[in-house]
Amino acid sequence: MPAKGVLSLTMTVVLCLPSLVGGLALLAALLLRRQLGEWGQYYAASVALGVFVGGPRVAVATIIGVLVAFRDSVSLKITSAHLIIVGLGAIATMSLMFHFTR
Repeated sequence: MPAKGVLSLTMTVVLCLPSLVGGLALLAALLLRRQLGEWGQYYAASVALGVFVGGPRVAVATIIGVLVAFRDSVSLKITSAHLIIVGLGAIATMSLMFHFTR
Protein backbone atom coordinates (compact mmCIF):
# COMPACT_ATOMS: atom_id res chain seq x y z
CA MET A 1 0.00 0.00 0.00
CA PRO A 2 1.26 3.46 -0.75
CA ALA A 3 2.20 5.58 2.25
CA LYS A 4 -0.10 8.38 1.05
CA GLY A 5 -3.15 6.17 1.22
CA VAL A 6 -2.26 4.66 4.58
CA LEU A 7 -1.60 8.05 6.17
CA SER A 8 -4.89 9.53 5.00
CA LEU A 9 -6.78 6.36 5.97
CA THR A 10 -5.26 6.48 9.45
CA MET A 11 -6.22 10.13 9.77
CA THR A 12 -9.77 9.35 8.69
CA VAL A 13 -10.10 6.56 11.24
CA VAL A 14 -8.76 8.77 14.04
CA LEU A 15 -11.11 11.59 13.08
CA CYS A 16 -14.18 9.33 12.98
CA LEU A 17 -13.30 7.35 16.12
CA PRO A 18 -15.30 9.46 18.67
CA SER A 19 -18.44 9.20 16.58
CA LEU A 20 -18.03 5.49 16.00
CA VAL A 21 -17.42 4.76 19.68
CA GLY A 22 -20.38 6.91 20.71
CA GLY A 23 -22.58 5.22 18.13
CA LEU A 24 -21.53 1.78 19.34
CA ALA A 25 -22.24 2.77 22.96
CA LEU A 26 -25.69 4.04 21.97
CA LEU A 27 -26.38 0.86 20.01
CA ALA A 28 -25.27 -1.31 22.93
CA ALA A 29 -27.47 0.64 25.35
CA LEU A 30 -30.45 0.34 23.02
CA LEU A 31 -29.90 -3.40 22.50
CA LEU A 32 -29.66 -3.92 26.26
CA ARG A 33 -32.86 -1.83 26.61
CA ARG A 34 -31.35 0.55 29.12
CA GLN A 35 -33.08 3.81 29.84
CA LEU A 36 -31.04 7.01 29.96
CA GLY A 37 -31.05 7.06 33.78
CA GLU A 38 -29.59 3.55 33.92
CA TRP A 39 -26.58 4.35 31.77
CA GLY A 40 -23.22 4.14 33.41
CA GLN A 41 -20.65 6.86 33.40
CA TYR A 42 -18.73 5.31 30.50
CA TYR A 43 -21.78 5.02 28.24
CA ALA A 44 -22.74 8.62 28.90
CA ALA A 45 -19.19 9.91 28.42
CA SER A 46 -18.69 8.10 25.12
CA VAL A 47 -22.04 9.27 23.76
CA ALA A 48 -21.35 12.85 24.85
CA LEU A 49 -17.93 12.70 23.20
CA GLY A 50 -19.52 11.41 20.01
CA VAL A 51 -22.17 14.14 19.99
CA PHE A 52 -20.04 17.16 20.82
CA VAL A 53 -16.67 16.24 19.31
CA GLY A 54 -17.69 13.80 16.62
CA GLY A 55 -19.66 16.09 14.32
CA PRO A 56 -16.91 18.53 13.37
CA ARG A 57 -14.34 15.76 13.12
CA VAL A 58 -16.54 13.74 10.77
CA ALA A 59 -16.93 16.87 8.63
CA VAL A 60 -13.14 17.15 8.35
CA ALA A 61 -12.91 13.43 7.58
CA THR A 62 -15.51 13.90 4.85
CA ILE A 63 -13.36 16.55 3.21
CA ILE A 64 -10.34 14.23 3.36
CA GLY A 65 -12.44 11.39 1.94
CA VAL A 66 -13.62 13.53 -0.96
CA LEU A 67 -10.05 14.61 -1.73
CA VAL A 68 -8.89 11.00 -1.71
CA ALA A 69 -11.85 9.85 -3.82
CA PHE A 70 -10.96 12.22 -6.65
CA ARG A 71 -7.28 11.26 -6.80
CA ASP A 72 -6.24 8.79 -9.46
CA SER A 73 -3.05 7.83 -7.63
CA VAL A 74 -4.93 6.28 -4.68
CA SER A 75 -6.08 2.68 -5.09
CA LEU A 76 -9.72 1.69 -5.17
CA LYS A 77 -9.36 -0.26 -1.90
CA ILE A 78 -8.14 2.81 -0.01
CA THR A 79 -10.83 5.00 -1.57
CA SER A 80 -13.54 2.50 -0.66
CA ALA A 81 -12.22 2.21 2.91
CA HIS A 82 -12.29 6.00 3.26
CA LEU A 83 -15.86 6.26 2.06
CA ILE A 84 -17.05 3.37 4.25
CA ILE A 85 -15.45 4.79 7.40
CA VAL A 86 -16.73 8.31 6.73
CA GLY A 87 -20.19 6.96 5.95
CA LEU A 88 -20.32 4.96 9.19
CA GLY A 89 -19.06 7.96 11.14
CA ALA A 90 -21.70 10.22 9.59
CA ILE A 91 -24.47 7.70 10.32
CA ALA A 92 -23.28 7.36 13.92
CA THR A 93 -23.10 11.14 14.38
CA MET A 94 -26.57 11.71 12.95
CA SER A 95 -28.08 8.91 15.01
CA LEU A 96 -26.50 10.32 18.16
CA MET A 97 -27.77 13.82 17.44
CA PHE A 98 -31.29 12.78 16.43
CA HIS A 99 -31.71 10.25 19.22
CA PHE A 100 -31.57 12.89 21.92
CA THR A 101 -33.61 15.55 20.12
CA ARG A 102 -36.85 13.59 19.96
